[in-house]
Amino acid sequence: MLVVNERHPERNADVILFLDTFADARAGGRSTLDLAVRATSTLATRYLERRDCVGLVSFGGILRWLTPGMGAGQRYRIVDALLESEIVFNHAWKDVSVIPARVLPPQALVVAVTPLLDDRAVEALADLRARRYDLAIVEVSPIGFTEPGASEADKLAHRLWVLRREEIRARYERLGVAVASWSDDAPLDAVLEGVRAFRRHAQIARV
Repeated sequence: MLVVNERHPERNADVILFLDTFADARAGGRSTLDLAVRATSTLATRYLERRDCVGLVSFGGILRWLTPGMGAGQRYRIVDALLESEIVFNHAWKDVSVIPARVLPPQALVVAVTPLLDDRAVEALADLRARRYDLAIVEVSPIGFTEPGASEADKLAHRLWVLRREEIRARYERLGVAVASWSDDAPLDAVLEGVRAFRRHAQIARV
């Protein structure tokens, strides 16, 4: 049992999967939202298999949520909710105060799946960290969905955009948030192990 506890420190935890549905990037019939939904479904399965209590928040133009639960029934509820995920354009500024308190238990691990494209999502996640939630981010990278234009000005704009994304990730890391970038040509399990390693290191550093 000691070995299991060493390898799986989050066992029997409350885990909230936070799906960003403010904006997505699209190319050739693919989108970051499709990948994010797939990643969130995989995460739900992984955590439920470990007997964690898993909830879902879909945070975007429309707010949807499932309170944390366990077992096969909760997995079906999460999958059903994910199948309804869509980008609904809404220019209203939203923060995490609109999420019902019962959906975000104080000691929960929040795993955000996001392309980090919309400032409202970026700031909402920083706010969650400021409220002392244990936060990890799986960035569904939109870079593969974009290409710099032909002109020098377009190429410069693209480079500046990529640099801004790097600064956003660095900002989270300074706050003690694990950030892992994922695209569909890489195994998600490797990304999760990177997140776990970052969190283990951060916990040791705090001690």
